[in-house]
Amino acid sequence: MSRLSSAISPTALAVILFIVGLVIGVAIGYVVKPAAPAAPVTTTTVTTTVTKTVGPGATATVTETITETITQTIAQAVPTGGVITIKAWASGSPVDTTRVENVVRAAELLNNILKAAGINVTIKVETQFFRGDYMDKLTAAFAAGEAPDIIAMKNLPELVDGGYVIQLDQYIDKYKIWLDDVYPVLWNAVKYKGHIWALPQDTEARPLYFRKDVLRKLGWSEEEINALPEKIRRGEVTLRDLIKVAKEAMEKGLVQWGFYHRPNFGGTPFVILYYQYGGILQDPETGKLVLDKNAMLKMLKLLYEMAQVEKVLPPDMIGTEWRKIHSDFVNGRVLFWFGGTWHWAEWQRVAYHEELGKLPESYEWENIGFALVPAPEPGLKPMTLSSPYLYYVTSQSKYPEIAFILIMLATSPPLDAKHAVDSAHLPVRMTTVEYPYYKQSKFLSEVAYMLEYTSFEPLHPGWSTYRGAWIEAIAKVEKGEATPEQALEEMVRTLQAQLGDQLIIKG
Repeated sequence: MSRLSSAISPTALAVILFIVGLVIGVAIGYVVKPAAPAAPVTTTTVTTTVTKTVGPGATATVTETITETITQTIAQAVPTGGVITIKAWASGSPVDTTRVENVVRAAELLNNILKAAGINVTIKVETQFFRGDYMDKLTAAFAAGEAPDIIAMKNLPELVDGGYVIQLDQYIDKYKIWLDDVYPVLWNAVKYKGHIWALPQDTEARPLYFRKDVLRKLGWSEEEINALPEKIRRGEVTLRDLIKVAKEAMEKGLVQWGFYHRPNFGGTPFVILYYQYGGILQDPETGKLVLDKNAMLKMLKLLYEMAQVEKVLPPDMIGTEWRKIHSDFVNGRVLFWFGGTWHWAEWQRVAYHEELGKLPESYEWENIGFALVPAPEPGLKPMTLSSPYLYYVTSQSKYPEIAFILIMLATSPPLDAKHAVDSAHLPVRMTTVEYPYYKQSKFLSEVAYMLEYTSFEPLHPGWSTYRGAWIEAIAKVEKGEATPEQALEEMVRTLQAQLGDQLIIKG
């Protein structure tokens, strides 16, 4: 009989599975019921019945076989018992410290499970949190053979191509019963060269914000204002419709500008518009970057129209100071703003308003609305874009599977909810939105649906080069320094010279 089999009684095993199921499931819509063993455990196969909510009032029962339990993995890793030290690094703003704190909480949970199983192993987590990119520190740690086990960051192609992180396919398959509530679309953000390299740690959406108070002055009723997000979602209101609204607001002196977008390259609205017009940025077979000339030209033409024809967008938007952008929107001088979900919290924490300073959330609900980025024209689809933060297991980890278990638990719904609410991000688990701590945030609850419409930037080492040529084309078009056709041709020439055979031109 194995050490695991002798160490875990049927009752303890049931407790273990119940605890894990409770943490990852019960509070958020799953019910996990381990099959009651009739005799002492003599195999490493455990069968559990999982009842899942698959729709309003509908459930389905699925039987899963877990070939190796979490406790077996840990017992085999440290057969003589003792302490396992796991190092976790992350970065972000001051409110993002849950990226490492949740790994510590996951270890506390795991230690309780191990104690219940009678396994004399303790998981200890050492953390470091950085205010910004820590790639240089990570590189130095690898060179010294002192890399952390877990890292939370983006940079997926760089980390994979540099050999810093390991593939997670085998672990995801092994523990899939506890990961199948991850938003399916988020797996697209962690796949590279045919493998999965990370778990989504958090995500966000990029909505179109609008000023409710300005729409009221235009004669919109409360019913019409409140219906706008759903009409955008259904494709009944397009971006071209809103350009007309913006132009009317400017002509009546209600705002200085109809639209603002970010001052540098980002998903909103550039990548989103390109995608909406049918473009793709990465070939799924070869992994090469793609430039669809037809979609890119339509996207550039729309921005040209907004800045140079309808004049609802400043021609010098690229390069504008961030503070001016936020201040102008928060103070009602701009009707529509292509922003991010995190800005809702930022406006409450940074004094952008000229009278109120930091905005009370009540002011936001009264005066600011949000919706998906509308379809640019009839027949196309609304969309948003996400850029998830990711948890990786490094190639120098002595206990890679245990590190994986920790990041899996660190993204379980209770901890996923804590990070999302405390840091103003969206969750990575579909079932987190039903967790009580998450539900306390009205804004996050109301924008969670946007993940059903999200998209991602490509995962390729040459993406930064692509973005540089793209933003240059956008700036020239909006300033009227080049026609969309001229800007596109220059962009194509630049990227062909810089990316070579890593770029596919379509159209």
